[in-house]
Amino acid sequence: MKFARKNVDTKEAFGMKIDEYCEGKNPFPIDCAVAHFRDSRYPWKINHGFYETFFVLDGECTIEFEDEIITLEKHDFFVIEPERKHASHATFADVMISCTPPFDIKNVEFCE
Repeated sequence: MKFARKNVDTKEAFGMKIDEYCEGKNPFPIDCAVAHFRDSRYPWKINHGFYETFFVLDGECTIEFEDEIITLEKHDFFVIEPERKHASHATFADVMISCTPPFDIKNVEFCE
């Protein structure tokens, strides 16, 4: 499946721009977005029932877990399994984030 730039739906969330490539248009069990972190942070959350994959296109991104901190650099790839509490942040980074099955806000538990 091609994720075409012309199909992008750009949104603002948590102080960052997010380009969603296939919301509501995807027949496959995967989605794709590019998060443009600019001194921004995605809050602590737990994904219920889906994997979240990060691929750093540019910059450096940090993913925090309760027991460790992972730093991802340009071209690093990382998969977060369901049910693992985490947060992500960066001063400057463009990160492709893909979820399988596709992201559904009803399956995300935001934490303090």
